[in-house]
Amino acid sequence: MRLIVMFDLPMQTSREKRDYRKFVKYLKNEGFLMMQYSVYSRIVMNRGVLKHHTLKLKQNLPSNGKVQTLVVTEKQYTNMEYLVGEPTLDEEYRTTDRVLEL
Repeated sequence: MRLIVMFDLPMQTSREKRDYRKFVKYLKNEGFLMMQYSVYSRIVMNRGVLKHHTLKLKQNLPSNGKVQTLVVTEKQYTNMEYLVGEPTLDEEYRTTDRVLEL
């Protein structure tokens, strides 16, 4: 599954800018990859991991703005179509496919 976080945060005051930077830094440290500006995604292996990351996300929310989450299956995520542009190297290599070498 993929946990997708979408947000729209105000950036008028220095505190709001600091909150934005802190939130983005938190997402990156937790393994979220930027899909687009203000849209990040992360692989979650099961509902328990999803619940854990959702709880941690709620604990690190900025005080203002809008933050939304969406959970999609890996199959739904891989069916995403690029209308303009190409996937980055991070997006190509961060999949749940596993390789077993004997």
